[in-house]
Amino acid sequence: MHDGEPHPSGGLKATAAQAANSALSLLRTRLELASIELAEERERLYVRLALMFAAVLLMVFGVLGVGVLIVVYFWDTYRIAAVLAPTLLCIAVGAVLLRKSKALGHAGGLPFAATLAEFDKDRAAFAPADPTRGVAP
Repeated sequence: MHDGEPHPSGGLKATAAQAANSALSLLRTRLELASIELAEERERLYVRLALMFAAVLLMVFGVLGVGVLIVVYFWDTYRIAAVLAPTLLCIAVGAVLLRKSKALGHAGGLPFAATLAEFDKDRAAFAPADPTRGVAP
């Protein structure tokens, strides 16, 4: 049975262990990438929320001031219009800001896009070759 040729070191068991080690290493790399992307998304969300809170707070004070000014100026002549105009303005501006915030949320892109792309590359690399590919029907 031995022809004088050396056996591969470890045989099938060593090859399987090496493949498992490589797969675990690859999985670890992908999980590290996912954790980095998660941290980036969390930071981006915190910054966005802080900016939105500050903007809303300042806009509320500004609109409140303008509303009070309008009410005081027109109180003697147009009481209902003086109260109604700032109210409608606040509702309209609030709706525009909500729409803008929603658009920014959609424009941010898919979270973990780089991780998903790497998983797709890995899946394509490990997929068995399609024997029908390249053959005309």
